[in-house]
Amino acid sequence: MGRNKNFVEEDILDKVIILFQKQGYNSTSPEQLVSFLGLSRSSIYSTFGDKRELLIKALQRYRQITKASLDKIIKESNDPLSGIWQIFNMSVDGCYHPENPSGCFLVNSIVEFGSEDSEARQILNDSYTDCRDALCHFLQLTNRNMSNGSLQILADYLINAICGIVISAKAGMNEKQCRNVVEMTLSVLKF
Repeated sequence: MGRNKNFVEEDILDKVIILFQKQGYNSTSPEQLVSFLGLSRSSIYSTFGDKRELLIKALQRYRQITKASLDKIIKESNDPLSGIWQIFNMSVDGCYHPENPSGCFLVNSIVEFGSEDSEARQILNDSYTDCRDALCHFLQLTNRNMSNGSLQILADYLINAICGIVISAKAGMNEKQCRNVVEMTLSVLKF
């Protein structure tokens, strides 16, 4: 009979996300994972698989958390511009969070992997779709006379802006500058 786990898998995945956000997947050694997580190598491998499988599970977990945040914004915001602002603010806040100012794990992973890993790319594409759907939801509420295709193009434009802001923050742009870019970007949406 196997030993009982003394940890919650989601809590460990949350720690993995933090470590991979800070250092990147490729720059994180197995020894650093063991040390940071406070688990034995055998516990990590028996629960999550190898380092790559751990990455996939961490990306899935991050997508789940992000999707829940997007769903909450959709549920709680009746004003379309406010909802879009909240999505942008969620991204900027992640770049300057006092406990973990490492940006968006998804954007960081896109930059690190590009199209190298098909399974990771699929999770990243699904996350992109989640964000696009949330933005399209709010854009439809604006009652602009736009086709669905035009709404999706505008949502793609906004996601591109979010990614650019996250990358700029990672490159050293300060929070005020990022928020100014958000304001300028969203000025095209003034109704």
